[in-house]
Amino acid sequence: MGRVLIVVGLVLIAGRVEAQYRYTDDKGVSQTVQYKLNVPAPYRDAAVWIGPTGVGKPALSQEQAETRQRWDIYRRIGESVSRRAPAVRRLDAVEPEKCR
Repeated sequence: MGRVLIVVGLVLIAGRVEAQYRYTDDKGVSQTVQYKLNVPAPYRDAAVWIGPTGVGKPALSQEQAETRQRWDIYRRIGESVSRRAPAVRRLDAVEPEKCR
């Protein structure tokens, strides 16, 4: 009985497949599939890789790499601003007399 459970467990773990591509159909519903070939032809060019990257996995596309680079720049700018200036609201920094 123990061997049967081990074999069933291995089959379930090995057979588990995560979705790798995401696309949106004409109704606006987001779908995920394992392979890009499973994406219907009209949506194939717009399908986005959502799986892990690394050895044996597709790298980020040029557009995704540029987006990631921009977000890293924005993050660094935000961190530097928060280190340089105390966190105060803009309304608190303006003198009440100048607002009248």
